[in-house]
Amino acid sequence: MKKILFILWISLCIQDLNAQTKLPATLHGVDRFNVASKYLGGDIVVSVSLPQGYNPKEDKKYPVLYVLDGYYSFPIMHELNKLMFSEIEPVIIVGIGDDRMSLPEWLMTRYPILTHDVDRYEDSFQVAVLLRGAPVKLNSGNGSHYYDAIKNEVIPIIESNYKTNQDRGITGHSLSGLFTSHVLFKDNGYFTRFGINSAALFVNNDETFRLERAYYESKKELKGRVFISAAGLEGKNLFEKRALNLANTLKGRKYKNLHVESVIFPDESHVSVLGAMSSRTLYSLYGLPVDRSIGKGHRADH
Repeated sequence: MKKILFILWISLCIQDLNAQTKLPATLHGVDRFNVASKYLGGDIVVSVSLPQGYNPKEDKKYPVLYVLDGYYSFPIMHELNKLMFSEIEPVIIVGIGDDRMSLPEWLMTRYPILTHDVDRYEDSFQVAVLLRGAPVKLNSGNGSHYYDAIKNEVIPIIESNYKTNQDRGITGHSLSGLFTSHVLFKDNGYFTRFGINSAALFVNNDETFRLERAYYESKKELKGRVFISAAGLEGKNLFEKRALNLANTLKGRKYKNLHVESVIFPDESHVSVLGAMSSRTLYSLYGLPVDRSIGKGHRADH
């Protein structure tokens, strides 16, 4: 008898679930739209996360952080923007990237636009390892077109439709971290806050370091806030050593208006590091000088 009643109960639960209206998958409080791009020959998916207290009718204006690889990075940043409201200055977060595709499609789409220079070795390596030898061909080197699309098509729409100031930041992870390192040296001043996380700085025989040296030798001032990180399980030579090398090199240049912070997250992999990396990027670039501890005054706090 008990078994029969249990089966009936399960059946009712299933029927009740099936009777519910399935809602579209959305992030609460996010504006989302397509930007037509003549540089890329297609649409760029843009997502916007507004800070608490944002009021389009008020005169207050906000800095903007542009988050590359919005496929996976934007949802994390959006939620952290809400949770960390008392620890960071109010900031508009703009995710660039589409999550409405399969993982292989995303890998094939992002690779060309996040690499500035042609690297045939890296092209074949990406296919062999990340795409597991799929019968496709990747071609690096379309990063300049992607940057033109961001600067000339995405940002003007954001700045004409939201209460923004001229304080722009850009952050990325992995290949988009590499992309961000190029922006640091190729268009410094337009962006002044940079998150370079688990960046593939080794691409094209360490091209980022050649850019850095050329910039230094030009005797131009480098300014802004730069956060550089890597994960301890990514491999010391590929990621950790190069991240620390870049950070220490920038610090050693003694630029007057450049603040550099670097962190290695131990016991984290290239993907598991995303949570810590994202929160630390936000605090490093936008952190407020506040006490971040909790529970003071609690009877157990002694």
